[in-house]
Amino acid sequence: MKLLDILKAKENFSPTEQVIIDYVMEHYQEVASLSARDLAEKTYTSSAAVVRLSQKIGLKGYAEFKIKFTSEAMRVSSPAGFYENSITNKDSILSILDKVARIEIEAIQETKNEINVGQIIKTIHLIDQAEHIDFYAMDNNLRIAKIACYCFLHAGKLSTVNSAVNAQYVQALASPRSHVAFIISRTGENNKLIEIAEILKTRKVKIILVTAVKPSSLTKLCDETLWVSSEREFNELGTMVFLSAAKYMFDVLFSVLFAKHYESTLSRNEFFEKIFRV
Repeated sequence: MKLLDILKAKENFSPTEQVIIDYVMEHYQEVASLSARDLAEKTYTSSAAVVRLSQKIGLKGYAEFKIKFTSEAMRVSSPAGFYENSITNKDSILSILDKVARIEIEAIQETKNEINVGQIIKTIHLIDQAEHIDFYAMDNNLRIAKIACYCFLHAGKLSTVNSAVNAQYVQALASPRSHVAFIISRTGENNKLIEIAEILKTRKVKIILVTAVKPSSLTKLCDETLWVSSEREFNELGTMVFLSAAKYMFDVLFSVLFAKHYESTLSRNEFFEKIFRV
């Protein structure tokens, strides 16, 4: 059930909780910039009440509430009316065209809104300092790893991704501390990737996680975590949304590297295009 549906139902909430709900529903555009303390002050309640409300509806805390609420509120001109993004057996090809475009655009916008510029700067610094970039991913996420690896090569960073799981283990076991590792995991709970991260930690390799869930088992093992949008049901293309948002994140990183090393990157790719021009 969607968060806005739960809030609009007005069931089983205390008077204090209802005051908080009424405020965020009416001032939904402000929520992304409000801390728990800010919201408490505006509703004449308390930070503890804000956190309790978040937990009462099944979330870990206000930070998760803010992400989910903002994500859903962005889909509508006001929370009173939804764009229905779920794919159903009643959809026509035209409605599917609209829904898929809207879902992917929203995922990228949600990801953009959550990006911490300081964290991007730290990540770019790690990439710049690394002798080699290694990618670790399973199943569908290998598609993103391969695209990112190819882009980083064009940016002048030696990069590797192995499709076979056993090769990824060997890659981790052989990685020196001069390497940087990217782990791509939607849930942050993939057991094989957790084992790989533990190996990398013993090798003193810096790890950057791209994920849709925070916190998770992998976030505890990684040096930097880049959050991307994905928390949707299967009929809202949850898995595909993660791929779109993760690709956007890697496109941002590549573009920052391109801008930072503009002349050398441009020269390298102009030479590449001359060789492979048809």
